[in-house]
Amino acid sequence: MNSLSPLSALANSSGLPQLLLALALLLFSLPSPAREQPDPVALDAAFKPAEQAAQLLSLTEAKALKGLKRVAVSQFSVEFVTSDSVSAETSGFAAAGRARVTAHHRLIGVGQAEFQALGDAMHAEFLRQLQASGLEVVPSEQVLAAPSYRKLAATGLAMPDVQDGAITVAPTGMTLYGANRLAAQTSQSAGLLSGLQAFGSAMSAIGNISEQQALQAELGDAALLDVHLRVHFVQLTNQNKGFFGRLASQASVSAQTAPSIRSARMGVQVGAYSAQLALKQALTLDTSAFSEVRESASSKAEIAGAVLAGLISLASGSKNNSDSQRFETVAEPNRYREVLSTGLAQTQAMLVARLQAER
Repeated sequence: MNSLSPLSALANSSGLPQLLLALALLLFSLPSPAREQPDPVALDAAFKPAEQAAQLLSLTEAKALKGLKRVAVSQFSVEFVTSDSVSAETSGFAAAGRARVTAHHRLIGVGQAEFQALGDAMHAEFLRQLQASGLEVVPSEQVLAAPSYRKLAATGLAMPDVQDGAITVAPTGMTLYGANRLAAQTSQSAGLLSGLQAFGSAMSAIGNISEQQALQAELGDAALLDVHLRVHFVQLTNQNKGFFGRLASQASVSAQTAPSIRSARMGVQVGAYSAQLALKQALTLDTSAFSEVRESASSKAEIAGAVLAGLISLASGSKNNSDSQRFETVAEPNRYREVLSTGLAQTQAMLVARLQAER
């Protein structure tokens, strides 16, 4: 008998009231506390997905994957981060005064149309990769037409989801439901209202469990795969982290510009059991996807000798100074599409390779 994951165990426990179960689901979905991230891995010509899968992907509940033969992709989404910011400040204890600096970065040159085209292409490629690995894949049209899927979709987050700093796309007809919707709401919003929305999603996720099991039966006992990929364009760093950093005489931030895949996760639902695969380190891609990094026209100061994919630093001195600047990363559409297509396809190939190795 397969051992249940913590989330699956909670979902199948009859002794917990629905309220406590919803709170538990919400806690499992909240982002973990900030911690030092491992160095990213360059996804270049020498990268071999099948060889890197075991090292770069974490896996829970591997037993659930044994004997897997038939699958259906019930959720597939790609999130493209389009703006980000970072701030740093000093305490003022060791210097003459407090200093604060903020840098805002925005991706331009590509938008929703390009993101949707990439998402559709990656979904088709993922289905092809699954079939090539020897799995029987339920056609997407059959998944979307299933009665239980229509019920799940009715409770889901409609795609595309356009936020101030990110756009999430999915194939036509797909939505984010259950834990994926909950994760989207808790990561993209803040405040009391978002907390109430996430709580409502947690309550909906309880009912989704039985619907997902019904969906598997309707699709010929196929395991359900849900995939989420997250693409970023800049690595921002607060140089004043920690106690001693805040005692510095200057507040300083930096930005390393390069396309990257920050997260990739795949859930596999087999009956009442759930396995989870997740990328442990970010993957950096070819910087030729971008043609220029520049200061926004709205900013007054100039970047001296800023170069593509170079380290852009911004600092503010003491005396209670505060500084803020805005930067633009300009994507070259054709090259951006080529670079991201390759990177996302290789990331998906890792997920499929790990799935194949475990089953």
